Amino acid sequence: MLRNNLSVLLTERQLRISKVSNDTGISRTTLTSLSSNSSKMVQMETVNKLCQALDIVPTDFFEYVPFDFDYTFIEGDLIPDSDYANGKPETHEASLFINVSENNNRIDSIELQGYTEFLGHYDEDSILIGTSLLPSDAGQLKKLNTYLNKMSVSFVSDIKKDIEGVVESALNKDSKIKVEPDLLIDFDETKEQYFTKIKNRNSNH
Repeated sequence: MLRNNLSVLLTERQLRISKVSNDTGISRTTLTSLSSNSSKMVQMETVNKLCQALDIVPTDFFEYVPFDFDYTFIEGDLIPDSDYANGKPETHEASLFINVSENNNRIDSIELQGYTEFLGHYDEDSILIGTSLLPSDAGQLKKLNTYLNKMSVSFVSDIKKDIEGVVESALNKDSKIKVEPDLLIDFDETKEQYFTKIKNRNSNH
């Protein structure tokens, strides 16, 4: 995977995109897309101008890890709960698989588990779905961290944004009304550890 560090570089130098756009002649739209790592292509001339303007070399601009991630999100069965009859929002099982590839060959798969839950109307045209995803067990957490430990904090943040996009797309695929996900992704603890913590916190109140 390859990402650019423009957002980090601008933050470190306390530079606004409008200032960089004025100094380099690169459009605000292009810079905004680059800073969010949503651009799939970067022109060499753009990199050249940014390296000159920021006084960096291309290896400062890019960050690379020798593997790729792709994602599969699955909303599963309804979790049985007698409280649904009393108005509790229906909750479904959810799984997300992080598939790891090298040279276009899958070498690993890591499972995150959690749930989806209806939280109400986001606005008159959309609904809010709460979604929680965490490594399914200690083995999956350890395996995930062997990859995340090779990435910067910004790179990991981009991974979470990618997952959010995959979840939003999946939830909207068969929905007749727009779904806005309220997403919790935690790479620091397992699903069991998280729910035990929440249970203990609630019992102490």
